[in-house]
Amino acid sequence: MISGPIEGEPRPVWRHAPRHLPQVNFPAYRHVPGVTPHPERNEQGHSYGLKASAAVALSPENWRKHRAYLYGVDLYHQGYFWESHEAWEGPWRESEPDSLEANLLQALIRNSAAQLKIHAGNAVGARTHSLAARWRLARIRAKGYDGAGASFLGLDISDLIEQMKRYYGPLWESESRQEIRLRWRAPRIQLAVDAG
Repeated sequence: MISGPIEGEPRPVWRHAPRHLPQVNFPAYRHVPGVTPHPERNEQGHSYGLKASAAVALSPENWRKHRAYLYGVDLYHQGYFWESHEAWEGPWRESEPDSLEANLLQALIRNSAAQLKIHAGNAVGARTHSLAARWRLARIRAKGYDGAGASFLGLDISDLIEQMKRYYGPLWESESRQEIRLRWRAPRIQLAVDAG
């Protein structure tokens, strides 16, 4: 339900999700803009003073070992929505504009932003971001990744779109700015276990 800001940190989407980079620790807190210290700009931020690693473009050849992509998935599932957005931002910037890879990363970024807006009780922002995520995924699906086991960068695009429809559907169908009931669990970014 979106009825106003939710106190505290965002909750995990999938607490017991498989970790893709278990050796990498999670940040000290889940950043909520306007509530917690900005992770990079505030001296109390969990990533203050840390140098960002050079971004590498994501591709069908490297997704299984792409640290930012995999870490973003781990962060997202544990409710680190702002942080997952940041993890995917570098590879997105390195992607060929309007490529399938750029569309997928932008869809994941927008879905994370929608989750942050839900946490903040902002139905309009959540609706805008989640619809943009769905549109990006639909573009990938239209290029032949439309189910029957077809995955792109380890993701079953059709399944992810269906999860989004179940979860965000009430939000998409309503013009309300609040009191939207979201009954299903938030979309999970399930990477193919055996993609090789």
